Amino acid sequence: MTLRAMSGRTKAESVDDLATWLERLTGCPTVNHTVAVTCANPSHDEPATWFYVEADRAEGVARMRCLSCGMVRSLLDSAERWTFPSAWACLECSQSIAEVAFGMHVEDDGSVTWVAMGVRCVNCGDLTGVADFVVHGGSVVEVTASL
Repeated sequence: MTLRAMSGRTKAESVDDLATWLERLTGCPTVNHTVAVTCANPSHDEPATWFYVEADRAEGVARMRCLSCGMVRSLLDSAERWTFPSAWACLECSQSIAEVAFGMHVEDDGSVTWVAMGVRCVNCGDLTGVADFVVHGGSVVEVTASL
């Protein structure tokens, strides 16, 4: 794991580092389960891990477009409430391609109550959160399948 601070921004070398960063978030529900996102399209020989991300933090909507195949995945109920936000771009280098991970707060009974979406710039490694979601009555399996 390599998390480092540069000019007040957190940088990382891998999506695993992004998961660690999500686990260390403060001022929110405890992140006790993380998932690195891969494209589910069976056309890939290897799992695709690079995405374009669109998110509206204020409205709690987000979707990802696989850089390899173009498949779009809306998160949870984002498709029904879509607000057409701008595509994410790194604040440090303006790159718009990211690795994505989700940090979840999972209750003892297995229900997921909160999800945070984090991205890692594939160019410079800058980490940031782009959206978070309150989840009502979903399990890790159900929520992961919806992401």
